[in-house]
Amino acid sequence: MSPLTRKRAFAAVLLIVLALGAWYVAQSHVPPGQAPLVTLDAASLATFRDAFNRDADHVRIIILQSPT
Repeated sequence: MSPLTRKRAFAAVLLIVLALGAWYVAQSHVPPGQAPLVTLDAASLATFRDAFNRDADHVRIIILQSPT
């Protein structure tokens, strides 16, 4: 096997591993009993606000993430 072929094979395997890792992370896994993760937009904001205010006697955490 030539060095160039080995590099291509290594690159292909690495690309597959990275793609599978990205797919796994993209799945919204949450612990049992926790509500599923949601993306806030104009349509879901009112539902989020109601749920947030309903649990005022519990600790609540909001995490804002940006793609940039």
